[in-house]
Amino acid sequence: MRRINRAHFVPQAYQSEAYNDNPLPIGYNATISAPHMHAMCLEALKDNLRPGSKALDVGSGSGYLVACMAAMINPDGDAKSGYVYGVEHIPELVQFSQKNMSSCDQQLLNCSSILKSEEHLR
Repeated sequence: MRRINRAHFVPQAYQSEAYNDNPLPIGYNATISAPHMHAMCLEALKDNLRPGSKALDVGSGSGYLVACMAAMINPDGDAKSGYVYGVEHIPELVQFSQKNMSSCDQQLLNCSSILKSEEHLR
């Protein structure tokens, strides 16, 4: 989580609260979870989020958890060593998360993507 700047995944209106340990609205009745919740999730999955693994985040919202998972699965940004997929059904959040991911470490873009559920999962 230290590698991923949470501020890149929070709407501009909430930038001053990006590091508070509480959920923040990202629009469309969705939130980015509190940092402690992301930490709990990543801790629970740490044995499965190793180099070479594949992971799926359903309801990826802002894309933050996808980026964190990608950092764990691909510590060197090598797309051959694993991949993380994020799936989101709200088109505006797909765009939001893709924009957020593009402001991250460019190596993470090589090993992760956010997909719109209706287009890719039928």
